[in-house]
Amino acid sequence: MKVIDKLLLLILAVSVVVSIVGYVQLNNSVLWGNQKLSDYIRVEMGGSMDTNQANILLQNFIEQFKWSGSILLALGGIICIICIFTLLFNNRSRLS
Repeated sequence: MKVIDKLLLLILAVSVVVSIVGYVQLNNSVLWGNQKLSDYIRVEMGGSMDTNQANILLQNFIEQFKWSGSILLALGGIICIICIFTLLFNNRSRLS
């Protein structure tokens, strides 16, 4: 097995892990946003906050987790697909 193939397999494994992390972050964005809001209210605001402000902050915290999860999932997926096609192309060209 060539060094390039080993490197591609390593990159493939890392991209799969990044994709899984992005999916988990997307899946748990609401729960983690709620936890981040409650921590913020408890630590920064002393335990009380206006409901409208809390809802705006909650939406922003959830959006942060959604965007970062989406970026991780897309980046990991694209790199994964590129690595798979590169491995297939390299193996196919060796057979010819």
